[in-house]
Amino acid sequence: MPNYRRLNISGGTYFITQITYQRESWLCTDIGRKSLREAIEKVRGKYPFCIDAFVLLPDHFHCLWTLPPDDKYLSVRLRLIKTYVTKHYGQELGVNREVSQSRQKRGESNL
Repeated sequence: MPNYRRLNISGGTYFITQITYQRESWLCTDIGRKSLREAIEKVRGKYPFCIDAFVLLPDHFHCLWTLPPDDKYLSVRLRLIKTYVTKHYGQELGVNREVSQSRQKRGESNL
């Protein structure tokens, strides 16, 4: 696995790309959009950020987010959004991809 290095700057603006597991095309479905929108709203309630731009495609999304001036924790927001979608909509989304053993060990799912 690569050793990613992310520059953490309080109040920074970040370009983000998130891809679904094995590029499964569920993000543009009605339930996919609803789950992502709801997760973002819930996380923004506790960890505010500004969405400067957002492009949603069937198997991934790109966005620009700006964090508050005293905050540099982008990864917390992304983790909470992914966790929310998985826990609240994982079954409803009906993604039927097998999860590898290494992903299972880390507690990751197929979304």
